[in-house]
Amino acid sequence: MAVSRTLAPRLEFALPGAWWRAPLDADGEERAHAISEFVRAKYGRRDDLARTRAEHRVKLAHALDEAVRAGAVAMHVSESNDGGIAFASTVTEYALPGVFGTNPAPEVLADRVVSGLARAGGAEVATGAAGAAPDAGEAWSAFQAAGGVAFAKGESIVLRRVLRRGADASPTAAPHPGEPNASQPDAASEATTAESITADYWITVPGRPEVVLVSMTSVLGPLEPLMLELFDRIVAAAAWRAAPSLRDELTAAR
Repeated sequence: MAVSRTLAPRLEFALPGAWWRAPLDADGEERAHAISEFVRAKYGRRDDLARTRAEHRVKLAHALDEAVRAGAVAMHVSESNDGGIAFASTVTEYALPGVFGTNPAPEVLADRVVSGLARAGGAEVATGAAGAAPDAGEAWSAFQAAGGVAFAKGESIVLRRVLRRGADASPTAAPHPGEPNASQPDAASEATTAESITADYWITVPGRPEVVLVSMTSVLGPLEPLMLELFDRIVAAAAWRAAPSLRDELTAAR
């Protein structure tokens, strides 16, 4: 049985429609079984779709492995919206505790996230690597010039950055949770055949010197305004919950 990688608070998402929650905490055998069941439910058992099923099993397995290595605590893959229409999106949550110092003030945490992004394209945000901090005003100007926005969510501050990929872009795996995972299933993993967008949301944790990163990806790039509206609503509706303790996980496993 796998145990939680962090006790930082997590977000409970009220996702519209049908979504598959990837079993990130499962062992390899359980994860492979869950992937097979998900792919079979999506593509059926027809012989002419055997290759498609195999390809998607490989993509999903790779995406889950990458997410776990990057520190993801949850991944959701869309199946359909409330109207039964597939909209090819993923929602992945990363907990980033112990990276931004000890001050829990949301404004301070937001400054540090933006400064990290300005310093090295997000690398220091995820790793906490040392380096000369840029001027706060310049960092915010660069963030906004790149289309970044900030807004409130209760006691939290949310920073959103949008990345776009063309249909001819070659997918590459992300080295850390500060950069979107280009191999996520049903979304950026198919970026070679469709325009995709990824919206990264850095959300300060109320009362704690911690930040959660929520990365949402969709291949419906031409519908960017609608997808960003959906993603913003998902973030706004998400509720904080305490991560399960080791005792909770041991009890649940009995």
